[in-house]
Amino acid sequence: MFLVYAVVPALILCLAVLYAVLIKRFITVRSKLPAAGVRGALGRTKGRRVKIALLSVLFFAAGLAAQIAAECWAPSMLMAFNYEEAARGQNPNVTRFNESNILADGVLERVIERGGLTLSTEQLSGCLSIATPLDAEKLDVTQESDLKISTEYHVRCSPRIAMYGTEPVTVLNLLANVYWEDFVKNYAENDSILDLSFDKMEGMEYLDVKDYLEMQANKLRNFLPGYSSESSSFRAQENQETFASLSKKISNYIDIELERYEAFVLENGLVDNKVTYQSRMQYANRVLDTKRQKEMASHDVRIEAINMYNAYMTRFVLIPTYDTDKEFYMSKTKVGVDYFADEAKEYLESATKLVEEMEHNTYASGQVGASRAGDSAYAQAGQRIEELKEELSSLAAQSRELCGTYVEEKRDGYIQVSFAAPAVLNSVLTSALLTLLFAGAVTGSAMLYPFYREYRGGRAAGKKRKTEEEDREETAQ
Repeated sequence: MFLVYAVVPALILCLAVLYAVLIKRFITVRSKLPAAGVRGALGRTKGRRVKIALLSVLFFAAGLAAQIAAECWAPSMLMAFNYEEAARGQNPNVTRFNESNILADGVLERVIERGGLTLSTEQLSGCLSIATPLDAEKLDVTQESDLKISTEYHVRCSPRIAMYGTEPVTVLNLLANVYWEDFVKNYAENDSILDLSFDKMEGMEYLDVKDYLEMQANKLRNFLPGYSSESSSFRAQENQETFASLSKKISNYIDIELERYEAFVLENGLVDNKVTYQSRMQYANRVLDTKRQKEMASHDVRIEAINMYNAYMTRFVLIPTYDTDKEFYMSKTKVGVDYFADEAKEYLESATKLVEEMEHNTYASGQVGASRAGDSAYAQAGQRIEELKEELSSLAAQSRELCGTYVEEKRDGYIQVSFAAPAVLNSVLTSALLTLLFAGAVTGSAMLYPFYREYRGGRAAGKKRKTEEEDREETAQ
Protein backbone atom coordinates (compact mmCIF):
# COMPACT_ATOMS: atom_id res chain seq x y z
CA MET A 1 0.00 0.00 0.00
CA PHE A 2 2.89 2.35 0.59
CA LEU A 3 3.60 2.31 -3.18
CA VAL A 4 0.22 3.90 -3.98
CA TYR A 5 1.69 7.19 -2.79
CA ALA A 6 4.18 7.00 -5.66
CA VAL A 7 1.48 6.69 -8.35
CA VAL A 8 0.43 10.35 -8.50
CA PRO A 9 4.05 11.66 -8.44
CA ALA A 10 4.85 9.15 -11.17
CA LEU A 11 1.94 10.40 -13.27
CA ILE A 12 3.08 13.99 -12.77
CA LEU A 13 6.63 12.99 -13.78
CA CYS A 14 5.17 11.31 -16.85
CA LEU A 15 3.37 14.54 -17.73
CA ALA A 16 6.61 16.48 -17.33
CA VAL A 17 8.39 14.12 -19.72
CA LEU A 18 5.53 14.28 -22.24
CA TYR A 19 5.49 18.07 -22.23
CA ALA A 20 9.28 18.21 -22.51
CA VAL A 21 9.11 15.98 -25.60
CA LEU A 22 6.18 18.00 -26.96
CA ILE A 23 8.00 21.30 -26.57
CA LYS A 24 11.12 19.85 -28.17
CA ARG A 25 9.17 18.56 -31.19
CA PHE A 26 7.26 21.84 -31.55
CA ILE A 27 10.48 23.86 -31.59
CA THR A 28 11.98 21.44 -34.11
CA VAL A 29 9.11 21.38 -36.63
CA ARG A 30 7.34 24.71 -36.08
CA SER A 31 8.50 25.98 -39.45
CA LYS A 32 6.92 22.99 -41.17
CA LEU A 33 3.48 23.27 -39.57
CA PRO A 34 0.67 23.73 -42.12
CA ALA A 35 -0.72 27.19 -42.74
CA ALA A 36 -4.18 25.91 -41.72
CA GLY A 37 -2.88 25.86 -38.13
CA VAL A 38 -4.29 23.67 -35.42
CA ARG A 39 -7.32 22.56 -37.39
CA GLY A 40 -5.16 21.28 -40.15
CA ALA A 41 -2.88 19.52 -37.72
CA LEU A 42 -5.85 17.94 -35.91
CA GLY A 43 -6.90 16.39 -39.17
CA ARG A 44 -3.86 14.14 -38.96
CA THR A 45 -4.97 12.62 -35.62
CA LYS A 46 -8.22 11.00 -36.77
CA GLY A 47 -6.83 7.53 -36.62
CA ARG A 48 -5.46 7.98 -33.12
CA ARG A 49 -8.38 9.69 -31.35
CA VAL A 50 -9.81 6.46 -29.94
CA LYS A 51 -6.39 5.43 -28.67
CA ILE A 52 -5.89 8.86 -27.07
CA ALA A 53 -9.33 8.63 -25.41
CA LEU A 54 -8.59 5.16 -23.99
CA LEU A 55 -5.21 6.28 -22.68
CA SER A 56 -6.84 9.33 -21.06
CA VAL A 57 -9.47 7.13 -19.38
CA LEU A 58 -6.77 4.81 -18.06
CA PHE A 59 -4.73 7.78 -16.87
CA PHE A 60 -7.79 9.25 -15.05
CA ALA A 61 -8.67 5.90 -13.46
CA ALA A 62 -5.11 5.32 -12.28
CA GLY A 63 -4.86 8.78 -10.71
CA LEU A 64 -8.29 8.59 -9.03
CA ALA A 65 -7.77 5.06 -7.69
CA ALA A 66 -4.33 5.93 -6.33
CA GLN A 67 -5.59 9.02 -4.50
CA ILE A 68 -8.61 7.26 -2.94
CA ALA A 69 -6.50 4.25 -1.95
CA ALA A 70 -3.90 6.53 -0.34
CA GLU A 71 -6.55 8.40 1.68
CA CYS A 72 -8.20 5.14 2.78
CA TRP A 73 -4.89 3.66 3.88
CA ALA A 74 -3.68 6.74 5.77
CA PRO A 75 -6.75 8.82 6.69
CA SER A 76 -6.81 11.82 8.98
CA MET A 77 -8.21 11.11 12.46
CA LEU A 78 -10.51 13.72 14.03
CA MET A 79 -10.63 13.95 17.83
CA ALA A 80 -13.57 16.08 19.01
CA PHE A 81 -13.83 17.02 22.70
CA ASN A 82 -17.53 17.28 23.55
CA TYR A 83 -17.72 18.22 27.23
CA GLU A 84 -18.73 21.68 28.46
CA GLU A 85 -15.33 22.75 29.78
CA ALA A 86 -13.61 22.04 26.44
CA ALA A 87 -14.92 25.31 24.97
CA ARG A 88 -13.08 27.15 27.76
CA GLY A 89 -9.81 25.32 27.13
CA GLN A 90 -10.18 23.13 30.21
CA ASN A 91 -10.31 19.46 31.12
CA PRO A 92 -13.40 17.99 32.84
CA ASN A 93 -11.70 18.50 36.21
CA VAL A 94 -11.29 22.22 35.31
CA THR A 95 -7.51 21.99 34.87
CA ARG A 96 -5.95 23.56 31.79
CA PHE A 97 -6.20 21.52 28.59
CA ASN A 98 -2.97 20.99 26.66
CA GLU A 99 -3.18 19.53 23.17
CA SER A 100 0.47 18.44 23.29
CA ASN A 101 -0.57 15.72 25.75
CA ILE A 102 -2.16 13.85 22.84
CA LEU A 103 1.32 13.13 21.47
CA ALA A 104 3.15 13.11 24.81
CA ASP A 105 6.10 10.73 25.17
CA GLY A 106 4.30 8.70 27.82
CA VAL A 107 1.31 8.16 25.51
CA LEU A 108 3.53 7.21 22.57
CA GLU A 109 5.48 4.75 24.70
CA ARG A 110 2.27 2.97 25.62
CA VAL A 111 1.20 2.96 21.96
CA ILE A 112 4.45 1.25 21.01
CA GLU A 113 4.14 -1.23 23.86
CA ARG A 114 0.50 -2.09 23.20
CA GLY A 115 0.94 -2.42 19.46
CA GLY A 116 4.27 -4.25 19.64
CA LEU A 117 5.76 -1.70 17.24
CA THR A 118 9.40 -1.89 16.22
CA LEU A 119 10.35 1.79 16.42
CA SER A 120 11.41 4.32 19.02
CA THR A 121 9.36 7.07 20.60
CA GLU A 122 11.25 9.69 18.59
CA GLN A 123 10.60 7.86 15.33
CA LEU A 124 6.89 7.50 16.11
CA SER A 125 6.67 11.16 17.10
CA GLY A 126 8.23 12.12 13.77
CA CYS A 127 5.49 10.22 11.92
CA LEU A 128 2.62 11.89 13.80
CA SER A 129 1.35 15.44 13.51
CA ILE A 130 -1.56 17.36 15.02
CA ALA A 131 -3.45 20.37 13.71
CA THR A 132 -6.67 22.26 14.39
CA PRO A 133 -9.16 23.94 12.03
CA LEU A 134 -8.08 27.26 13.54
CA ASP A 135 -4.45 26.89 12.47
CA ALA A 136 -5.26 28.30 9.05
CA GLU A 137 -6.92 31.38 10.50
CA LYS A 138 -5.05 34.55 11.30
CA LEU A 139 -6.08 35.45 14.82
CA ASP A 140 -5.61 38.97 16.10
CA VAL A 141 -4.59 38.38 19.72
CA THR A 142 -5.13 42.08 20.49
CA GLN A 143 -8.87 41.59 20.12
CA GLU A 144 -10.37 39.43 22.84
CA SER A 145 -13.44 38.63 20.72
CA ASP A 146 -11.18 37.06 18.08
CA LEU A 147 -9.52 34.65 20.47
CA LYS A 148 -10.87 31.17 19.78
CA ILE A 149 -10.38 27.82 21.45
CA SER A 150 -10.51 24.74 19.29
CA THR A 151 -12.31 21.61 20.45
CA GLU A 152 -11.36 19.57 17.37
CA TYR A 153 -7.93 18.21 16.50
CA HIS A 154 -6.81 16.46 13.33
CA VAL A 155 -4.14 13.83 13.92
CA ARG A 156 -2.24 12.47 10.92
CA CYS A 157 0.18 9.60 10.57
CA SER A 158 2.77 9.72 7.84
CA PRO A 159 2.74 6.89 5.25
CA ARG A 160 6.40 6.24 5.99
CA ILE A 161 5.24 4.44 9.13
CA ALA A 162 4.97 1.44 6.79
CA MET A 163 8.77 1.26 6.86
CA TYR A 164 8.44 0.04 10.47
CA GLY A 165 6.07 -2.80 9.64
CA THR A 166 2.73 -1.23 10.56
CA GLU A 167 -0.07 0.82 9.03
CA PRO A 168 -1.19 4.41 9.74
CA VAL A 169 -4.75 3.37 10.68
CA THR A 170 -3.43 0.88 13.22
CA VAL A 171 -1.22 3.51 14.85
CA LEU A 172 -4.03 6.06 14.99
CA ASN A 173 -6.43 3.55 16.57
CA LEU A 174 -3.86 2.64 19.20
CA LEU A 175 -3.21 6.34 19.88
CA ALA A 176 -6.93 7.07 20.31
CA ASN A 177 -7.42 4.22 22.80
CA VAL A 178 -4.30 4.99 24.85
CA TYR A 179 -4.96 8.72 25.02
CA TRP A 180 -8.60 8.21 26.06
CA GLU A 181 -7.48 6.00 28.96
CA ASP A 182 -4.84 8.56 29.98
CA PHE A 183 -7.35 11.41 29.68
CA VAL A 184 -9.99 9.74 31.84
CA LYS A 185 -7.43 8.70 34.44
CA ASN A 186 -5.75 12.09 34.83
CA TYR A 187 -8.29 14.72 33.78
CA ALA A 188 -11.79 13.36 34.39
CA GLU A 189 -13.88 14.21 37.45
CA ASN A 190 -12.34 13.24 40.76
CA ASP A 191 -14.89 11.13 42.61
CA SER A 192 -12.52 9.82 45.28
CA ILE A 193 -14.54 11.82 47.82
CA LEU A 194 -17.10 9.01 47.69
CA ASP A 195 -14.57 6.68 49.31
CA LEU A 196 -15.29 6.81 53.05
CA SER A 197 -13.06 5.69 55.90
CA PHE A 198 -13.95 5.16 59.56
CA ASP A 199 -10.45 4.41 60.82
CA LYS A 200 -10.23 7.70 62.71
CA MET A 201 -13.28 6.82 64.78
CA GLU A 202 -11.26 4.39 66.91
CA GLY A 203 -11.25 5.73 70.50
CA MET A 204 -13.33 8.78 69.56
CA GLU A 205 -15.73 10.31 72.10
CA TYR A 206 -19.40 9.52 71.57
CA LEU A 207 -20.40 13.09 70.74
CA ASP A 208 -17.40 13.45 68.43
CA VAL A 209 -18.60 10.38 66.54
CA LYS A 210 -21.72 12.29 65.58
CA ASP A 211 -19.67 15.22 64.24
CA TYR A 212 -17.37 12.91 62.28
CA LEU A 213 -20.22 10.95 60.69
CA GLU A 214 -21.96 14.20 59.82
CA MET A 215 -18.81 15.47 58.12
CA GLN A 216 -18.53 12.27 56.07
CA ALA A 217 -22.22 12.37 55.14
CA ASN A 218 -21.94 16.02 54.10
CA LYS A 219 -19.18 15.08 51.65
CA LEU A 220 -21.65 12.79 49.91
CA ARG A 221 -24.53 15.25 50.06
CA ASN A 222 -22.45 18.12 48.69
CA PHE A 223 -21.05 16.01 45.84
CA LEU A 224 -24.35 14.81 44.36
CA PRO A 225 -25.99 18.16 43.42
CA GLY A 226 -23.29 18.77 40.81
CA TYR A 227 -24.42 15.74 38.80
CA SER A 228 -28.08 16.42 39.60
CA SER A 229 -27.85 19.83 37.92
CA GLU A 230 -26.37 18.21 34.82
CA SER A 231 -28.93 15.41 34.52
CA SER A 232 -31.75 15.57 37.04
CA SER A 233 -33.65 12.75 35.29
CA PHE A 234 -30.83 10.21 35.36
CA ARG A 235 -31.82 7.02 37.22
CA ALA A 236 -30.09 3.86 38.33
CA GLN A 237 -31.34 0.84 36.41
CA GLU A 238 -31.69 -1.45 39.42
CA ASN A 239 -33.48 0.71 42.02
CA GLN A 240 -34.48 3.75 39.90
CA GLU A 241 -32.57 6.00 42.31
CA THR A 242 -31.86 9.60 41.23
CA PHE A 243 -29.31 12.09 42.47
CA ALA A 244 -32.05 14.13 44.15
CA SER A 245 -33.64 11.14 45.92
CA LEU A 246 -30.28 9.87 47.12
CA SER A 247 -29.34 13.34 48.35
CA LYS A 248 -32.61 13.42 50.26
CA LYS A 249 -31.77 10.11 51.96
CA ILE A 250 -28.42 11.49 53.06
CA SER A 251 -30.10 14.63 54.41
CA ASN A 252 -32.50 12.45 56.41
CA TYR A 253 -29.54 10.51 57.75
CA ILE A 254 -27.95 13.74 59.00
CA ASP A 255 -31.06 15.51 60.23
CA ILE A 256 -32.86 12.52 61.77
CA GLU A 257 -30.59 9.55 62.48
CA LEU A 258 -27.56 11.50 63.70
CA GLU A 259 -29.72 13.91 65.71
CA ARG A 260 -31.40 10.98 67.42
CA TYR A 261 -28.04 9.49 68.26
CA GLU A 262 -26.81 12.81 69.66
CA ALA A 263 -29.95 13.21 71.75
CA PHE A 264 -29.45 9.73 73.21
CA VAL A 265 -25.80 10.43 74.06
CA LEU A 266 -26.61 13.80 75.68
CA GLU A 267 -29.53 12.38 77.61
CA ASN A 268 -27.36 9.68 79.14
CA GLY A 269 -24.16 11.77 79.34
CA LEU A 270 -22.07 9.08 77.64
CA VAL A 271 -18.32 9.71 77.62
CA ASP A 272 -15.10 7.70 77.64
CA ASN A 273 -13.06 10.14 79.73
CA LYS A 274 -15.16 12.59 81.73
CA VAL A 275 -12.35 14.87 82.95
CA THR A 276 -10.66 15.17 79.57
CA TYR A 277 -13.93 15.89 77.78
CA GLN A 278 -15.04 18.58 80.24
CA SER A 279 -11.64 20.27 80.07
CA ARG A 280 -11.83 20.24 76.32
CA MET A 281 -15.29 21.84 76.34
CA GLN A 282 -14.06 24.58 78.68
CA TYR A 283 -11.13 25.34 76.39
CA ALA A 284 -13.40 25.30 73.34
CA ASN A 285 -15.77 27.77 74.99
CA ARG A 286 -12.94 30.14 75.83
CA VAL A 287 -11.82 30.11 72.22
CA LEU A 288 -15.39 30.61 71.01
CA ASP A 289 -15.97 33.44 73.48
CA THR A 290 -12.84 35.23 72.25
CA LYS A 291 -14.08 34.92 68.71
CA ARG A 292 -17.56 36.10 69.76
CA GLN A 293 -16.06 39.20 71.35
CA LYS A 294 -14.22 39.97 68.11
CA GLU A 295 -17.41 39.57 66.12
CA MET A 296 -19.33 41.85 68.49
CA ALA A 297 -16.52 44.41 68.44
CA SER A 298 -16.71 44.49 64.65
CA HIS A 299 -20.49 44.82 64.91
CA ASP A 300 -20.22 47.74 67.35
CA VAL A 301 -17.69 49.54 65.12
CA ARG A 302 -20.13 49.38 62.17
CA ILE A 303 -23.00 50.63 64.31
CA GLU A 304 -20.86 53.51 65.58
CA ALA A 305 -19.88 54.39 62.01
CA ILE A 306 -23.54 54.40 61.00
CA ASN A 307 -24.40 56.80 63.84
CA MET A 308 -21.67 59.16 62.66
CA TYR A 309 -23.33 59.63 59.25
CA ASN A 310 -25.27 62.83 58.68
CA ALA A 311 -28.98 62.33 58.07
CA TYR A 312 -28.72 63.87 54.61
CA MET A 313 -25.92 61.43 53.69
CA THR A 314 -27.93 58.37 54.65
CA ARG A 315 -30.75 59.03 52.19
CA PHE A 316 -30.92 56.74 49.21
CA VAL A 317 -29.67 57.93 45.85
CA LEU A 318 -31.59 57.62 42.60
CA ILE A 319 -29.58 57.15 39.43
CA PRO A 320 -31.04 57.45 35.90
CA THR A 321 -30.77 53.98 34.34
CA TYR A 322 -31.96 51.98 31.33
CA ASP A 323 -33.19 48.41 31.78
CA THR A 324 -32.66 45.49 29.39
CA ASP A 325 -35.64 46.64 27.31
CA LYS A 326 -34.10 50.12 26.95
CA GLU A 327 -36.78 51.57 29.23
CA PHE A 328 -35.75 54.51 31.42
CA TYR A 329 -36.13 54.26 35.19
CA MET A 330 -34.58 55.65 38.38
CA SER A 331 -32.41 53.04 40.10
CA LYS A 332 -31.89 53.13 43.87
CA THR A 333 -28.28 52.58 44.82
CA LYS A 334 -26.58 51.88 48.12
CA VAL A 335 -24.45 54.37 50.01
CA GLY A 336 -21.70 53.62 52.54
CA VAL A 337 -24.12 53.34 55.46
CA ASP A 338 -25.97 50.53 53.71
CA TYR A 339 -22.80 48.45 53.42
CA PHE A 340 -22.00 49.08 57.09
CA ALA A 341 -25.49 47.91 58.04
CA ASP A 342 -25.13 44.67 56.05
CA GLU A 343 -21.75 43.94 57.61
CA ALA A 344 -23.06 44.67 61.13
CA LYS A 345 -25.90 42.21 60.54
CA GLU A 346 -23.47 39.49 59.38
CA TYR A 347 -21.22 39.96 62.43
CA LEU A 348 -24.23 39.81 64.78
CA GLU A 349 -25.49 36.61 63.18
CA SER A 350 -22.03 35.04 63.47
CA ALA A 351 -21.79 36.01 67.15
CA THR A 352 -25.25 34.54 67.80
CA LYS A 353 -24.22 31.22 66.29
CA LEU A 354 -21.10 31.18 68.46
CA VAL A 355 -23.23 31.73 71.56
CA GLU A 356 -25.44 28.80 70.57
CA GLU A 357 -22.39 26.59 70.13
CA MET A 358 -21.04 27.65 73.51
CA GLU A 359 -24.37 26.85 75.15
CA HIS A 360 -24.35 23.42 73.52
CA ASN A 361 -20.84 22.72 74.84
CA THR A 362 -21.85 23.86 78.32
CA TYR A 363 -24.93 21.65 78.27
CA ALA A 364 -22.92 18.64 77.04
CA SER A 365 -20.28 19.19 79.73
CA GLY A 366 -22.98 19.37 82.38
CA GLN A 367 -24.67 16.20 81.17
CA VAL A 368 -21.37 14.35 81.18
CA GLY A 369 -20.58 15.58 84.70
CA ALA A 370 -23.94 14.41 86.05
CA SER A 371 -23.97 11.12 84.12
CA ARG A 372 -24.97 7.91 85.88
CA ALA A 373 -25.28 5.80 82.73
CA GLY A 374 -24.91 2.03 83.04
CA ASP A 375 -23.25 -0.54 80.79
CA SER A 376 -26.47 -1.14 78.89
CA ALA A 377 -26.53 2.49 77.68
CA TYR A 378 -22.93 2.27 76.48
CA ALA A 379 -23.65 -1.04 74.75
CA GLN A 380 -26.69 0.48 73.08
CA ALA A 381 -24.64 3.48 71.93
CA GLY A 382 -21.92 1.19 70.53
CA GLN A 383 -24.50 -0.80 68.63
CA ARG A 384 -26.05 2.39 67.30
CA ILE A 385 -22.66 3.61 66.09
CA GLU A 386 -22.16 0.42 64.09
CA GLU A 387 -25.63 0.78 62.59
CA LEU A 388 -24.90 4.39 61.60
CA LYS A 389 -21.61 3.36 60.01
CA GLU A 390 -23.31 0.60 58.03
CA GLU A 391 -26.09 2.95 56.92
CA LEU A 392 -23.61 5.59 55.81
CA SER A 393 -21.50 2.96 54.03
CA SER A 394 -24.62 1.82 52.20
CA LEU A 395 -25.40 5.39 51.15
CA ALA A 396 -21.80 5.82 49.97
CA ALA A 397 -22.03 2.58 47.96
CA GLN A 398 -25.28 3.73 46.36
CA SER A 399 -23.69 7.08 45.55
CA ARG A 400 -20.66 5.37 44.07
CA GLU A 401 -22.81 3.09 41.92
CA LEU A 402 -25.11 5.87 40.71
CA CYS A 403 -22.28 8.32 40.02
CA GLY A 404 -20.15 5.59 38.46
CA THR A 405 -22.90 4.61 36.02
CA TYR A 406 -23.57 8.23 35.11
CA VAL A 407 -19.89 9.13 34.76
CA GLU A 408 -19.22 6.05 32.63
CA GLU A 409 -21.90 7.13 30.17
CA LYS A 410 -20.73 10.71 30.36
CA ARG A 411 -17.07 9.81 29.77
CA ASP A 412 -17.97 7.83 26.67
CA GLY A 413 -18.90 11.15 25.08
CA TYR A 414 -15.87 13.11 26.24
CA ILE A 415 -13.87 12.36 23.10
CA GLN A 416 -15.40 11.35 19.78
CA VAL A 417 -12.97 9.84 17.31
CA SER A 418 -13.69 9.53 13.60
CA PHE A 419 -11.67 9.00 10.46
CA ALA A 420 -12.05 11.38 7.55
CA ALA A 421 -13.72 9.85 4.49
CA PRO A 422 -11.81 10.10 1.22
CA ALA A 423 -12.32 13.47 -0.44
CA VAL A 424 -13.75 11.97 -3.64
CA LEU A 425 -14.65 15.30 -5.21
CA ASN A 426 -11.15 16.71 -4.71
CA SER A 427 -9.64 13.49 -6.03
CA VAL A 428 -11.91 13.61 -9.09
CA LEU A 429 -11.02 17.24 -9.80
CA THR A 430 -7.30 16.58 -9.36
CA SER A 431 -7.46 13.49 -11.58
CA ALA A 432 -9.51 15.37 -14.19
CA LEU A 433 -6.96 18.19 -14.29
CA LEU A 434 -4.06 15.79 -14.65
CA THR A 435 -5.98 13.86 -17.32
CA LEU A 436 -6.69 17.06 -19.22
CA LEU A 437 -2.99 17.87 -19.21
CA PHE A 438 -2.22 14.30 -20.28
CA ALA A 439 -4.72 14.40 -23.13
CA GLY A 440 -3.31 17.73 -24.28
CA ALA A 441 0.24 16.41 -24.26
CA VAL A 442 -0.65 13.19 -26.11
CA THR A 443 -2.82 15.01 -28.62
CA GLY A 444 -0.11 17.57 -29.22
CA SER A 445 2.45 14.83 -29.75
CA ALA A 446 0.10 13.06 -32.17
CA MET A 447 -0.39 16.29 -34.10
CA LEU A 448 3.32 16.98 -34.37
CA TYR A 449 4.42 13.40 -34.96
CA PRO A 450 3.90 13.35 -38.80
CA PHE A 451 5.85 16.58 -39.22
CA TYR A 452 8.53 15.37 -36.84
CA ARG A 453 8.74 12.08 -38.73
CA GLU A 454 9.10 13.97 -42.03
CA TYR A 455 11.77 16.10 -40.42
CA ARG A 456 13.64 13.03 -39.18
CA GLY A 457 13.21 11.35 -42.57
CA GLY A 458 14.51 14.44 -44.38
CA ARG A 459 17.51 14.60 -42.10
CA ALA A 460 18.20 10.93 -42.65
CA ALA A 461 17.94 11.30 -46.45
CA GLY A 462 20.25 14.33 -46.34
CA LYS A 463 22.82 12.43 -44.33
CA LYS A 464 22.58 9.49 -46.76
CA ARG A 465 23.16 11.73 -49.81
CA LYS A 466 26.06 13.41 -48.09
CA THR A 467 27.59 10.05 -47.30
CA GLU A 468 27.19 8.87 -50.94
CA GLU A 469 28.82 12.03 -52.26
CA GLU A 470 31.73 11.61 -49.88
CA ASP A 471 32.10 7.98 -51.02
CA ARG A 472 32.12 9.02 -54.71
CA GLU A 473 34.75 11.65 -54.03
CA GLU A 474 36.95 9.11 -52.32
CA THR A 475 36.50 6.71 -55.24
CA ALA A 476 37.37 9.40 -57.77
CA GLN A 477 40.55 10.17 -55.93
